[in-house]
Parts: sequence; C-alpha cells; structure tokens
Amino acid sequence: MFKLQTIIHEIQQGKTLIAFMGLRALGEGLSTVGPLVVASRLSPETFGSYTLAKMVMFLFLALLVMPSQTPFIVLASQERQRDGTMNKTFSVQLAFFAAALILFVLLMAALSGPFIAFAEINQGVLLFVGGGFIGIAFKTFLSNTLLATDRRLTSSLAELVFGTSNFLGIVLLSLAGRITLQTVFATYLLASILTVALFTGAVDFRIFRPFVLDRACLRAMLAFTKWVLLGTTSVYFINWGDNLVLRYFVSMQDIGVYNLAYQLFKGIAMLIFTFNAYFLPFVSQHIDDAEKMRRYLSEKRLKVVATGLVGLAVLFAGGPALMLSAFGESYRGSIAVFRILLIASACMLYSVFYYPILNALKAYKVAQTVNLLQVLLNLVLDVVLVPLLGLTGAATATAVAYLGQAILFETYLRRRLKTMLRPGPAGCQEGERVL
Repeated sequence: MFKLQTIIHEIQQGKTLIAFMGLRALGEGLSTVGPLVVASRLSPETFGSYTLAKMVMFLFLALLVMPSQTPFIVLASQERQRDGTMNKTFSVQLAFFAAALILFVLLMAALSGPFIAFAEINQGVLLFVGGGFIGIAFKTFLSNTLLATDRRLTSSLAELVFGTSNFLGIVLLSLAGRITLQTVFATYLLASILTVALFTGAVDFRIFRPFVLDRACLRAMLAFTKWVLLGTTSVYFINWGDNLVLRYFVSMQDIGVYNLAYQLFKGIAMLIFTFNAYFLPFVSQHIDDAEKMRRYLSEKRLKVVATGLVGLAVLFAGGPALMLSAFGESYRGSIAVFRILLIASACMLYSVFYYPILNALKAYKVAQTVNLLQVLLNLVLDVVLVPLLGLTGAATATAVAYLGQAILFETYLRRRLKTMLRPGPAGCQEGERVL
C-alpha cells in the first residue's frame, strides 16, 4: 500500500510539473516565435536594430526588476512557512519595485542619446521601448507574486496569456503589413496590460496585509538582492554581451543574422530555466530534508536532463532545414551559429538544477561569482574569437562560457554539498554549515 501511495504521489507531482512546464513553455515559446515573425518581415539590418533596442529594454529589467524577484520568492516562501503570512517580505518587495520604476525614468532621460546611437533608432522608438519595459516589469512582478504564494500553475497561465497576446499582436501587425519597430514594442506593453488585468484578481492579498517595512526583512532582502543583482547583470551580459563586441566588428546586417539564431537559443534557454522557477519554492521549503534533496538531485534531475538532451539532438538535426524554409537564404549564416548554441543549451540544462539549491541555502555569493566568471570568460573569448571567426566565434564563446559554468557548479557541489546526495538529515545540515 505504501508503494502504491508513493507511485500515485509521484504521478500527481509529474502531472503538476508537466502542466506547469507546458503552460510556461507555450507562453515563452510564443514570446520567442514573435521576434521570428518580426525577422521574417524585416530586413536583417532592421532586425539588428530591433535586437539592439530589445537589448536596451532588457538592460533595465536586469538591473532594476529581476534582481529582487528570486529573493522575494525564497524569503516569502520561508516567511509563510514560519509565520503563515508574507506581509513583511511583500512590503519590502513593493518598495523595491516602486524604486525601480523611478530609477528607470531617470536613467532613460539621462541616457537616451547613447541608446539611440547604439541601436540606430529614433526618439519615438525609444519611447515605445520604455513602454515595453514598464509593461513587462508589472507582468513580472505579478507572475512572481503568484509563484511566491505557490500559485505555480496560475503563474504559468499568466505567462501563457502574455506570450499569446504578444504573439497574436505581432501576427496581426504582420497580416496588416504594419510591422515597424514602434508597433512591435507596443505589443509588449499591451500584452502586459491584458495579463495584469486578468490575473491580479488571482492573488490573495490578505496574506500580504498589514503592510509594514520590517528592518530585518529589508536587510535580508538587500543582502540577497545585491548578490542576485551581480548575477542578473552577469546573465544579461552573457545573453547580450556578444552584441557589444559584434556591434564593433560586424555590420548591422550580420548582427541581425546572428540574433536570429540567438533568438532561438534564448527560447530554449527560457524553457530550461522554467525548471528553476518550478523547483525553487519546493527546494526552499525542503532544503533541510536530505532525502528529498537527494532524490531531487539524483532522480528528478537525471530524468529531465536525459529527455532534454534528446530534444536538443532533434533540433540539431532538423533545425537548419526549418530555418532556411522560414527565413530564406539571407539568414543562412544563422545555421552554424544555432548549432553551436545548442551545445550551450545542453550545458545550461545540466546546471540549471543547482540554482534552486544555492538560492535556498542563500549561497548566492557562490552562484553569482560563477556567473561573473562566466561573463568575463564569454566577453574575453568574444574579443579574441569574433575578429577571427566572425559570428561563429561569438557563438563558440557563449558555448564555452556555459560549459565553464557547468564545470564550476559541479566541482563546487561535489566538494561542498556532496552530503546532500546521501540519505539522512545530517547531510543538508552540513551543507548549510559549509556555506
């Protein structure tokens, strides 16, 4: 009977994971497909400007919005388990978000000139880029609030609505022959407004009241966030740093060709990182349960990684033909870049399961130090390889950097957290102690 109940429990968990992953993957997949539709309607040069304008938008997200999201989920989950409420953590998170919006307005006004020159856009396009940032910021805040309250499926459904509405907006613009940089960035704002309007009611705000800025919680959030800021900045430059070097060495057309392949890679990366979002609340609540952590590392991770590698192999074999069919010969150079970036995807798939553990143990110094080393390696290799190999040099730099990240995480965990792989409560306690 015990084994039967265990099997039923595993099936139920599997269904939850599949539903969570399916909704989130579909939403983020549509967010990835949207720019591909844009690429099919714009010249490589204009698509290059679109990519660099997105780079500006995501710079603000990486610096101002994303750093506090993981600390909020972790600390709010732990506060709820301890006190049955999240009001202290949420109050601090709300203050952080308001400060982020104010800083965004100030920075956008001060740096508009350099941004316009970098992306080869005009002031009007930049205003729409700013609107896209504001929309995505509110959508991200709502989605992570749902995750923190353990509304994982609802959070994924919100991402699906955002991705679907954004994609449909781009498709309608394409059918109407109205795709421009302004209208494309407007879809981000409109999709975010729709998502926030539909899902704000799904949040149980009673658990967040009364609002209070607790000093201890504020210090904890600041300590956690400053290290995550280093990590999100590092990840930003991993994702976008190639463009900084390419902007200096190659034409805007080549930037467009490179970023078609990179857009596909980022879609795969978003799918992979949904595992971090899914398992983070679970790991945060059960980090002291060595048996559950052992199963997480040695069983669940193995199954997911094996399945993911099969999917990447299929993309390696069949992806080029689909790319040529959809985008034509003008984007042929994207094929070699895409195949190299699939190697980076495999490394990312292997290492993504370490993030929830490191965050739950508050070992953010380790995680963000590794991310910093990764971005430094990526940029150094970009400077060396891009002049020699062009676009494939940038892709190779990215793949090597992700391989280095996987090796560093594996080495650290084998040396310092290997007791987690053993049954018994002492394992996780020792793991916490060494950090």
